[in-house]
Amino acid sequence: VAGPVDGGDLDPVACFLSWCRRVGLELSPKVSERAGGRRTRGGARAALTSPPAQVAVSRQGTVAGYGMVARESVQAGELLFVVPRAALLSQHTCSIGGLLERERVALQSQSGWVPLLLALLHELQAPASRWRPYFALWPELGRLEHPMFWPEEERRCLLQGTGVPEAVEKDLANIRSEYQSIVLPFMEAHPDLFSLRVRSLELYHQLVALVMAYSFQEPLEEEEDEKEPNSPVMVPAADILNHLANHNANLEYSAMTQLTFRW
Repeated sequence: VAGPVDGGDLDPVACFLSWCRRVGLELSPKVSERAGGRRTRGGARAALTSPPAQVAVSRQGTVAGYGMVARESVQAGELLFVVPRAALLSQHTCSIGGLLERERVALQSQSGWVPLLLALLHELQAPASRWRPYFALWPELGRLEHPMFWPEEERRCLLQGTGVPEAVEKDLANIRSEYQSIVLPFMEAHPDLFSLRVRSLELYHQLVALVMAYSFQEPLEEEEDEKEPNSPVMVPAADILNHLANHNANLEYSAMTQLTFRW
């Protein structure tokens, strides 16, 4: 699978921003499509004389893929965006959430990630997935640069003495075991929900790497710490921010309704 979706000739950023409005993901008025112009609420391009975006969603000025880039100073504490929990992509919000909940015991694993990964595998190949515009901003899955995708000899040569090659080999063994013992049998038991296209260990590796890099985990309450692993979730818009903890927006959790990001 070369990439998450085929968006044709449509502008993926414009489609994503339109999708945000539809699902109630509230963006700051300062966020726009690109530095050179805004769009009207109806989607038509504004005149080139309109002021540039103060915060642009773009490939320009980013390290990898799409990012949210401040073109001028923004005040500390200023609202960036608010994500309603219904817009999160998780094992609970996906279109097969009921099935995943019923099979929760059978899908338990050491990582605790299997239900989310199955949700991603299903939604990626579903033509009517509500998260399709979000997937269009994902990095190209076939070009991820995590060391798990490096040739083994290169990984050992370049990272010798760091402990990384050993950690990667352990991760790869766990991923293979999880896929073969839990994920693939589940997909084969539900062929109407998982096409042959997504029954792939290679794609599963890619999605594990994506979840490693882009997912979020909500802090647990003290009394929940001893329960089963805290499953990650995918947060649209949040995963195009800078992921350095000391150079990023601040995330605020609301227990029932939303996630808020401020500068």
